[in-house]
Amino acid sequence: MEPFTLDVFISKRFVSASLTHRVTSKQVAVAGTNSKDIKAVLKSRSDIPACVAVGQILAERAREADVYTATYTPRERDKFEGKIRAVVQSLIDNGIDVKVYLD
Repeated sequence: MEPFTLDVFISKRFVSASLTHRVTSKQVAVAGTNSKDIKAVLKSRSDIPACVAVGQILAERAREADVYTATYTPRERDKFEGKIRAVVQSLIDNGIDVKVYLD
């Protein structure tokens, strides 16, 4: 098991994602469309381009914290498609190795 997990939350109004250390439960990198620097640039805070932007910023912050691998397991109600897939794919495209575990 990788020591870091990816958590993605998508609502009708915003998108947020974080990388959390499994053992200590500390968040090492956080990005969301509610933050002031992202909110001003985006046209919409909950569409696919917003998800891609969150993935890019999360990848930058993860690299600053020396995190290069993570795991993602979708919640029971989440499907690995659309917006969630956009966040994960953006992380992968920006240098973070994300292992996705589907049941």
